[in-house]
Amino acid sequence: MRLTRFFTGNVVQPPSAIYNKDGKTTRVVAEKSAGEPVPEGKFLFAGVDDHYFLAAAVDPGQARIEYRPVSVSGADDTRRVFIAHTITPIGNPRSLRFFVGPKQLETLRAAGINGELAYAINFGMFKWLVIPLLGALKWVYGYIGNYGWSIVLLTIIINLVMFPLRHKSLVSMRKTQALQPQIKAIQDRYADLKATDPDRQKMNTEVMNLYREKGVNPAAGCVPMLLTMPVLFAFYSMLSQAIELRGADFGFWIHDLSLKDPFYVTPLLMGATMFLQQWMTPTSADPMQQRMMMFMPLVLTAVFLRLPSGLAIYYLVSNLCQIGQQYVTNRTIGRPPAAVPLRSAGEKRLKNAGGGKTPGAASIKQGERRA
Repeated sequence: MRLTRFFTGNVVQPPSAIYNKDGKTTRVVAEKSAGEPVPEGKFLFAGVDDHYFLAAAVDPGQARIEYRPVSVSGADDTRRVFIAHTITPIGNPRSLRFFVGPKQLETLRAAGINGELAYAINFGMFKWLVIPLLGALKWVYGYIGNYGWSIVLLTIIINLVMFPLRHKSLVSMRKTQALQPQIKAIQDRYADLKATDPDRQKMNTEVMNLYREKGVNPAAGCVPMLLTMPVLFAFYSMLSQAIELRGADFGFWIHDLSLKDPFYVTPLLMGATMFLQQWMTPTSADPMQQRMMMFMPLVLTAVFLRLPSGLAIYYLVSNLCQIGQQYVTNRTIGRPPAAVPLRSAGEKRLKNAGGGKTPGAASIKQGERRA
């Protein structure tokens, strides 16, 4: 489905044919509707929609739906393309019910059979998360009466739920960082071997044995990030598609949470909190990877300049919650130690004797063969 991007930076769905046949929802933009095969079969609903509104027959049963684009000239020689449709029942004629109105979740659920009209909202692949997230947001809104502050409070609740998992992840990252000197020593011993050498597998085995011996899971630090990404995408789908947030006023300078921040305050603050978070988070990456990680806030800030202001508010508040958690963790278990390579006295002597290089695994293996 093609989407049109306006100067506001929002992605807006143009008028499209929409129908649900055999449990699958299909959309076709107006310009392409004339060249598409005429759909025929048993429909749960069929009609036309745009970004926020829907006109559709509800439960037409066995039918044939014909779509055709309609061009209308507008002011200043502009041209708009709409879409017309004809529904022809197959078999015994039956009375049809039609829904014409906004794509509001509860309204669509009440108007359809078994709530199938809710599929008309284009929440995308994360609809399984967007729908309960929207329900939670509206529940909070019922107490606060402001969708902006509802996003703030819901974000805090989500971060409180994830607090134990993030704490465990931060502790795991701290343990992984403490093992880096020993891991580097293992890697140095095998540095002279080619990637195809079977003996390099011993290096991976030694590293995994070290992790197992110290009780460290190197993948644990990635789990919270993986869990927060679906929530981020779900928030984006909700803010860009839910009509409840269309024109929702936050106050201050933000008067529509579905549009970008007109003064870019929230995305810039979000970028600043990302820099602070990167600085506070312990990392075992090499200097090049650390520089790349510090570059990410710039990239995301540039992206968020054009995204809905409600999404920037969510990410900003989430970053502040994570900064607070990082501060609590640092106070609880202490700040990460400085990354000082640990070498035994024997390794230091070998390094000095080798002109500043630690003997690799290939040199050691050759010595063993000569012996």
